[in-house]
Parts: sequence; C-alpha cells; structure tokens
Amino acid sequence: MLHGKKMINYDTPRMESGDLYAFFDERLSKKKAKELVPCLNSCCIFLIGMMGCGKTTVGKVLSEALGYAFVDSDTCVEQAVGEISVAQIFQQHGESAFRDNESKALQELSSKSQQVVATGGGAVLHPINWEYMRKGITVFLDVPLDALARRIAAVGTDSRPLLDFDSGDPYTKALMRLSTLLEIKASREVFQS
Repeated sequence: MLHGKKMINYDTPRMESGDLYAFFDERLSKKKAKELVPCLNSCCIFLIGMMGCGKTTVGKVLSEALGYAFVDSDTCVEQAVGEISVAQIFQQHGESAFRDNESKALQELSSKSQQVVATGGGAVLHPINWEYMRKGITVFLDVPLDALARRIAAVGTDSRPLLDFDSGDPYTKALMRLSTLLEIKASREVFQS
C-alpha cells in the first residue's frame, strides 16, 4: 500500500493468446463456464478484433469451456466460395466479393445458438454485420498494434491479403499497414455513429 492506495505492478507480463491454455486452470474455467452458461441464453458469442489478436485461439478455448461449437467465419466464406483460401478469394474475386460472402456467413451464423464465432478482422466495417452480431454477444479482443505486428511478422503475411506487401522488414511493414487499417476503421466508425 502506498498512502492508502494499492500499488500497481506495471511489470506484470502480458499474456499472449498462445499462452491461454497454460494460463487457465481447466477445472476453474469449466466451473466458471457452468455458472455463466445459463446467463448466456444459448446466444452466439462473436469475437471481433484486428487480425492476429487471437480470435481463433480464444474462440477455441472459450467454446470448449462453454460446451459451445467453435466456428471461424473465414472458413465459412472459404466453403461458400469453393474451398479456396481467403487470400485466393481476395486475389481472384476481390475484397468486395469476400466481404459480401462474409456478411452472408454472419447472417446465417447469427441465427444459430451455442456457438463461438471468430470473425474476420474487417467484419466490423460493414453496418449490416453489426445487425447480425447484435443477435448475440460481441466481444472485442484488444491487442496493442506492436504485439499484432510482432505476431504477424513471426508467422508471415501469406494468409493475410490486406497485409500483402513488397519485401522488406515484415514487422515494420505490418505495423505501418495495421496502423493504417486501424485509422480507416476508426474513421468509418465515427461516421456510422
């Protein structure tokens, strides 16, 4: 205590999404999940956030703890278009076609229950998608841009069409492009409010 106030330890290590399994005691998370499930009323849970924030990792952990199904909306789009990858969809059909299929997938997913859905990073940019996600519970996974850039640079950008760039330092280019995407997202949200 410092003058009647709690001291805050700023040196607490940040938990990376890959550390979630190690962080949670399986028994504790299942116990808490059992308490939470009745409050959810079987609603879908939509995970949103920038690419690389851990939506898939968190979604799998959460769905397992809750006894829900896990669904990745990008996988739904790939299946709808014919089993090609998101990067190929962007390349062959363009971002607009991908986003249209993404909206169709979210519309269908929003009518189902007991699912944890990892959305695409850009799903929040289309107002209609918010209408679908409002049928459930939406959770924003907020990760600092620096951490996102490090994660993406470590695994590469091949599967991330919005980060497809020329050669160079992957971290710096990922950080710059993520910053630009975040600014675009923020400006769209201001005008949609």
